[in-house]
Amino acid sequence: MRSLRQSLPPLNALAVFEAAARHRSFTRAAAELNIAQSAVSRHVSNLEADLGVTLFMRSGNRLALTGAGETLADAILSGLGRIRDSVEAIRRRRGEADSFTIACTYAMAHDWLMPRFGMLRAVLPKAQLRLITSDSYQSFDADEVDLSIRYGEPSDWPGLRHRKLLEEEVFPVCAPAMLAQFPGLAEDSPQAWQQAPLLHFAPDAQGRVDWLDWFGDLGIAPSQDGPMFSAYTPMLQEALAGRGVVLGWRGIVDPYLETGQLVRLANRSMTSGHAFYVVHRADACEAVIEAVIEVLANPEPPAAPTIS
Repeated sequence: MRSLRQSLPPLNALAVFEAAARHRSFTRAAAELNIAQSAVSRHVSNLEADLGVTLFMRSGNRLALTGAGETLADAILSGLGRIRDSVEAIRRRRGEADSFTIACTYAMAHDWLMPRFGMLRAVLPKAQLRLITSDSYQSFDADEVDLSIRYGEPSDWPGLRHRKLLEEEVFPVCAPAMLAQFPGLAEDSPQAWQQAPLLHFAPDAQGRVDWLDWFGDLGIAPSQDGPMFSAYTPMLQEALAGRGVVLGWRGIVDPYLETGQLVRLANRSMTSGHAFYVVHRADACEAVIEAVIEVLANPEPPAAPTIS
């Protein structure tokens, strides 16, 4: 059986062809690879001779791939792409990657991570910090994600390591204008609660405390007439605008309570038993992960050491 080296064309020629195919231009491929255009033409010609097919067709000044060219370009993109992803994963695990990707919901990014973003950049000065925001965790398991912040419980993420970031503490909040309109809310008045507009999570927001849980202690049923949201950020914005009462999560609503944009409506609080966790792969570089977690876990992160 022939080895890969014996059965494949030169890898340099494949890499040059991939660039030319992607750009549909020998000139732009040469600029990307920092070689002469004549070198691109030579590599492509040698590759065509090796395979016995034509890879490009010219129509005036336009360059197009033949059927064989399309097949080869797709194969190179898939094969070399997997090699690139594997190399990058190995580098990340050794703490040598040129990027570090964090995934979290938009609400967590806006109200918890972004105030600490400068510190994260400080502890990772050699890496491009990337942020993925989504209210679905499906993309958080992608290979390029180094660390994510998730709401739930550890059994939700088998095979991954976790560190608790925030204990869950839930209580209702609203804008001062809303409290002025319904002052009985501050005293847990059933009449005020039945009149005030409530902002609701969509039914698929599994595990979260909702108004049914909160009103269970008051012995009344919450109004279901208020608007319903699948994501927390727009619901919080509606409360900040003074148009409804929302359940607030400690850590997420703290900045708004401190500035007076929101007010807490009750001394009691609830929890579903869930929490916010930092989640990462077991083979991640421990020094980098620890430095990032230290920044994320501190309410007011101090100056942190640089990871070289």
